[in-house]
Amino acid sequence: MLKKKSVKILGLVSIIVLSLLISACSNGSKASNSSKTSLGGKEVEIPYVATDNSAARSLVIAEVLKKAGYDVTATPVEASGPMYAAVSENKDAFHASGIFPSTDKSYFNKFKNNLTKYDKEHLVEDVKVGLAVPKYERNIDSITDLKDNDDFGESVDWNIQGTDARNGAMKQTKSETGEDNLERYQLKESSDQDQFSKIQEAHKKQDPIIFTAMEPSWMAEELDYKMLDDPDKIYGKNDQNIDLVFNNNFKEQHPGAYTIATRMAKDWKEDDEKDLAKNIFVDNKNPQQAAKDYVDNHDNKVDEWTKNIEKQ
Repeated sequence: MLKKKSVKILGLVSIIVLSLLISACSNGSKASNSSKTSLGGKEVEIPYVATDNSAARSLVIAEVLKKAGYDVTATPVEASGPMYAAVSENKDAFHASGIFPSTDKSYFNKFKNNLTKYDKEHLVEDVKVGLAVPKYERNIDSITDLKDNDDFGESVDWNIQGTDARNGAMKQTKSETGEDNLERYQLKESSDQDQFSKIQEAHKKQDPIIFTAMEPSWMAEELDYKMLDDPDKIYGKNDQNIDLVFNNNFKEQHPGAYTIATRMAKDWKEDDEKDLAKNIFVDNKNPQQAAKDYVDNHDNKVDEWTKNIEKQ
């Protein structure tokens, strides 16, 4: 009898302990679900490079933040330099176009006392930055193929077609012209629009051209170019990534916006960005409208990105 009684008591104790655990988990879950992240200050600015894929992702982030209750100003800029300067000077600003660890290193370091890089999750992974040629240039596959290649060099007048001098890839290229494989080359500065026109013109005529570029990019799809191998790591490691860059005060000033943006970094799809960029740059759809349409067509994603953000 004593043994049976002990078994019953032990069983009862087990049931009580299990009930307490279930209750605690339930209460914890309720507390977690009911906790909210405040918006903080409502005014937010997102500078972005208007001529590349930066526009697609930045404008979508802007639209999602608007849905959450923020007043967002998405500001187009011409190059990386002004974008970093804008974020460093404004506690309400961040951008979604940092290329790390190498391409934007100099600009980040220049303003690092006022900036925070978020790289726990990348918006875009495996980004290539460097020099490119059209795919019809069959004998040029690497930067080393340029060395002592007088025929190709003369065919392009020893010029590398660049973009705005304030872009990271331009700074990297300029530091290498006159050296080793690029010993006789000069870097030609222009704008993104002008560079695109020059590449497009060469492509139509099947003329030789070499230029600064990155991939993935809507231009790579449209102009069918190939990135040159970079065995000497002129442009750093092959595995560059695109990350969020915040003003140091942004997270404290706008906790909800910081949470939303970093959630989007975890869940942003390269294919979505590719389609958006095509809509904007190839199909000439209004950029803001393209971003709004994306947000309207992805309600489930937007709900997850804005979950438990306190709307005011």
